[in-house]
Amino acid sequence: MDNNIKKDINNIHDKSYKDLYSNKQVFLDLVKEMVNAPWSKELSTEDLTLINKSYIASDYEEQESDIVYSANINDGEVIFYVLLEFQSTIDYRMPLRLFFYISEILREYAKNANHKKSDRNIKIPAVVPIVLYNGQHKWDVPTRFSDIVYNGQIFGHNIVDFNYDIFDVNHDYTKEELIETKSITSAIFLLDQKVSPVEFLNRIKAIVLFFDKLTPKEMQVLKHWIKNSVEEGLAEEAVEILSASREEVETMVASNAFILTEMKEKAKAEGRKQGIEQGIEQGIEQGIEQGIEQGIEQGIEKAKVEMAKEMLKDNEPIEKIIRYSKLSVEQIKEIQNSLK
Repeated sequence: MDNNIKKDINNIHDKSYKDLYSNKQVFLDLVKEMVNAPWSKELSTEDLTLINKSYIASDYEEQESDIVYSANINDGEVIFYVLLEFQSTIDYRMPLRLFFYISEILREYAKNANHKKSDRNIKIPAVVPIVLYNGQHKWDVPTRFSDIVYNGQIFGHNIVDFNYDIFDVNHDYTKEELIETKSITSAIFLLDQKVSPVEFLNRIKAIVLFFDKLTPKEMQVLKHWIKNSVEEGLAEEAVEILSASREEVETMVASNAFILTEMKEKAKAEGRKQGIEQGIEQGIEQGIEQGIEQGIEQGIEKAKVEMAKEMLKDNEPIEKIIRYSKLSVEQIKEIQNSLK
């Protein structure tokens, strides 16, 4: 997502996503809808226990956050280890890092279980590693541990091996695929992909129009995540749209769809032109930056006026026009007079 609409990355990495997937229902949706493994079908929130402990080694504690759940499947314990990898660069040590974390989980389990060497029935929990990643570059790290072992292929089952699931938010899913899934996780991925502010709001509207499987509680969770992770002004606009009825959003889309698709390009073009002119006059680079900002603001204001004109032509109520265009009553009346 564009830098100007996302809050500080540490906020998202350390709090927003961790809060999000600490919600059992949201985590269950990730496992059932996205992992889509046969053993996950009968899993319910009642089966899940959030473990209030991090297994991050001190070498990596500034880089990442993790979430750990335990569950009971077929009378056997399973531990889900979810690593939040939201750095700007890809870490090719990931298989080794996950090996360390899995080993630490099992070491602690064995210590607490106090296994006896004479016990023929020793069992340990399955550990399912999952990595959530939202970086700009496509994840191309091996997902199988043996792929980073020297000549790993010649040793077969004689060496330690495992696979981890990787969810590459920006590269593994198209907009259409995420909308088709219609789940809380696909809604989050849809909004967390790197897109422009205009496209972000278009996706918010798509959630209202097409994500009919979302429960009121899931919608509340989504709003909370947006408030924590998205720039304040855009977050308020997004939450307002999510709180509108389907009918209101359909009207809104019909009234200003063409403006939403053209707004950013117009604003950028006008801002760039004005910035260059101002920069030439002042002879400093700062003039270009200021001009771009002013031009974008002017482009957005023009877009609001065009929106109001179209809604007036459609005989929409003044109150609705104020709500969608953010213009004052006086401004709308002035536009109304100009159309006569």
